[in-house]
Amino acid sequence: MNKRHIPFGLIIISLLFILIIRDLFRDGMFMDGLLYASVANNLANGLGSFWHPHFSQTVMPDFHEQPPLLFGIEAVFMKLFRNSIYAERIYGLLVVLISIFLIHKLWKCISQDRNEKNISWLPVLFWLCIPVCYWSYANNMEEPTMGMFDLGAMLFISKSIIQRNRTYLNLFLAALMLIAASMCKGFQGLFPLTAIFFYWVVFKNISFSKMLKNSIFILLVIVAFYGIILLNESVRSSYEMYFNNRIVGTFAHPAITHTDRLHIVKELFSELLPVIIIMFLGGIIIRIKKKDIALDKNSIRISLWFILIALSGTLPLMITMEQSGFYMVMAFPYYAIGFAILFAPFLSTHIEQINTDSKKYKIWTMFAWLIVASAVIFSVITIAYVPKREKEMLNDIYCIGPIITSGSIIGIPKEMDDDWHLYMYCSRYFNISLDVSSLRHKYFLLDKKWDRKLVPEGYKALNLPTQKYNLFIRNP
Repeated sequence: MNKRHIPFGLIIISLLFILIIRDLFRDGMFMDGLLYASVANNLANGLGSFWHPHFSQTVMPDFHEQPPLLFGIEAVFMKLFRNSIYAERIYGLLVVLISIFLIHKLWKCISQDRNEKNISWLPVLFWLCIPVCYWSYANNMEEPTMGMFDLGAMLFISKSIIQRNRTYLNLFLAALMLIAASMCKGFQGLFPLTAIFFYWVVFKNISFSKMLKNSIFILLVIVAFYGIILLNESVRSSYEMYFNNRIVGTFAHPAITHTDRLHIVKELFSELLPVIIIMFLGGIIIRIKKKDIALDKNSIRISLWFILIALSGTLPLMITMEQSGFYMVMAFPYYAIGFAILFAPFLSTHIEQINTDSKKYKIWTMFAWLIVASAVIFSVITIAYVPKREKEMLNDIYCIGPIITSGSIIGIPKEMDDDWHLYMYCSRYFNISLDVSSLRHKYFLLDKKWDRKLVPEGYKALNLPTQKYNLFIRNP
């Protein structure tokens, strides 16, 4: 890294600790991330198979809410780290670092100016400032892994059409990345397929026939791959169940999260607001310094190209009422790069004027190192002493789990059937399944807020230091 950029790199490291690593390694996780970790952990322990994953004996024993690639990758980490709760967290950190590296490489590929190439930390800064991004990476969501593969595909596409280097090899590698993305969370992982079309629209320096030929080449590789693997009955039945559960179910019986179909657009603006504010403040500084730096047409075109690609990964989400901000995570790196390109000329010019031998630069660098040290210390203390969420529930899970044999089923009342975090923690941490049926299992678990009359006859309470639940054992 150019010496002038060291302080900015240190700020990125600080943000990485504060925004992602601090929460990533704390105990407690959002429900979806727990679900995926549980399925991966079961796969690592021989419960279910790659094409037919397993969640629990009583709920989703054949899990087909998402395609299986993330679970297969995480299962490897579960085996390496012996089912530790840090297995998915170490994997999550690796996804973050690879994504940052790919943003860096993609920026180098599209930047024409030598000085602008050195500020690859700028799109990373914009990307880290998007709230749902750092939240998703800290909660083991599907979108970060899908987004990582999409970034890989975009890098190979850019090498093919910008650098015109080994065109069909790069397009083939891009197709493989898109296949991997689609095997994480389905069709939406294929949105970078629009990149070549939008490049032709914006730059007009390749012919229509070449755009069409290159796009069809990628598409044919993807279609050929799925055509081959779907010949296998197990794979075919896996995708049939996924298609019926998620694709058909999303439109036939959607989990309506919002009544406004335009909610995702409003959410997009809300998530990009920190970046917009940074851009606005940057514009004010430019005016104050009276810098008259005009954007060249190529920079404007590259910015437009990336924003169009990002929109192609965002706007199709309006077709369903099932909308959440984290569904857009895989598209945010392209917004970050698109906006960063517009700010790069002023910033690179200003940075190149920095005197690295000056007292001001040395103070600024020392201050940046101090911020890094503070961020690391604060993150370590928080990880060690502050659970991220569900403190009482986690206390009880760790108290109850060692008592119950792994692979057991315990009873709960119907009133607790929607306590999904309890299902997830029991499965992920101790391979315990919960059952609301009338079957009399050895153990029965009851939330303390519910009347003890819900406990079936013939059970007695165990004297445990629990905070939220009471555990009962059936009389012999």
